[in-house]
Amino acid sequence: MEWHQIENTVAVAQTRNFTKAAKKQAVSQPALSRSIIKLEEELETSLFIRGKKDIRLTPAGVVFVEKAKQILQLMKEAKEEVQEIASPNKGNVSIAFLPTFGPHVLPNLIAEYKRRFPNVSFGLSQGAGEVNMKKVQEGQVDLCITAPPYNRADIEWTIVREEQLYITVPTQHPFAGCKNISFREAAAEPFISFKKGFGLRFMFDEMCEEMSLDPDITFEGEEVSTIAGFVAAGLGISVLPKKPEIAHDPLVFIEINDYRLIRKVAIGVKKQVPLSPAARQFKAFAENFLQQNDELHV
Repeated sequence: MEWHQIENTVAVAQTRNFTKAAKKQAVSQPALSRSIIKLEEELETSLFIRGKKDIRLTPAGVVFVEKAKQILQLMKEAKEEVQEIASPNKGNVSIAFLPTFGPHVLPNLIAEYKRRFPNVSFGLSQGAGEVNMKKVQEGQVDLCITAPPYNRADIEWTIVREEQLYITVPTQHPFAGCKNISFREAAAEPFISFKKGFGLRFMFDEMCEEMSLDPDITFEGEEVSTIAGFVAAGLGISVLPKKPEIAHDPLVFIEINDYRLIRKVAIGVKKQVPLSPAARQFKAFAENFLQQNDELHV
């Protein structure tokens, strides 16, 4: 059974005329008739009752044409979906990103991309850095935008920016007048930190381990604004980047002078797994956008 035989049979059923069906299929009438005869021979039954003025389906023909129409519709949908995936200007791009990325950067990034490529849709997932990376590893998303770029053999990272992190204290704190301070000195204070699994917590723990320090963590949060609120209330100090959403909080950001604490923000994809054209195009756009728009804080 060949594809053109299915299409020809449906055309005859719809027009109830071999000549009209041949014209619709852009083939000669004898060629169309031969294709249907061969199909009937393969099926070992007649599909049509051929009258002098009219063509009608046999009971077997009714069943075959009904199924054939479903097949043709499914094939049409399959072609459309494949073409959508194959086009960089269509399709869906799935992204896992940091909570700190949500308020400003990601909306601006996607809005700018949608202005250029309005037919691309997005599936978004917000979470901690390690969670985002695992979603890429497990194939749940096309890419992640996270920090830091965890050292994993199956993930390919592109660094898009670097951010300095600061000892963050309330304005009434004794450290508030310092331009810089050693983390070793600050480690004696109670700390407000992110929960394990978040990139900033990973960096905090790594710094403590390298410096053989074990600060007292009195609260673990998931949002920068929450942690900043606890710090502003005098419940502890923290290590944070300067962010627009906490710019008006009564906080002081102090440079660390005995450890270089820089957060690297990166786009991660799974190695040896080709991205769809839409995802590949978006990744290149995002890399350029994030590297050029430093004023949008992550």
